[in-house]
Amino acid sequence: MNAEISGIYLNGYPKPDYKSKETGEVIQGDFIVQIQQKKELSNGSIQIESYDIPIDRALEKQFQDKKLGDVVKVPCNVYGENFAQIKVGKAKK
Repeated sequence: MNAEISGIYLNGYPKPDYKSKETGEVIQGDFIVQIQQKKELSNGSIQIESYDIPIDRALEKQFQDKKLGDVVKVPCNVYGENFAQIKVGKAKK
């Protein structure tokens, strides 16, 4: 399931390229967008969660001009058995 996660931009960086063990081909690493979200708990406390979201390198340009503190929407794929165990992955085309 593709979704967008909104949050406060912390950082963006390219992961290193790697070699496929099957083909020996060099594959370009993903671009990682780091964001932060604030979540209010039932007792009024604020919990801060951080996410490292991999995106395709083709989408990297959308985040090149972002600065620390900008609010961004990051395309991603969410999966898990229930909402308590949701994991974030790279968006599927």
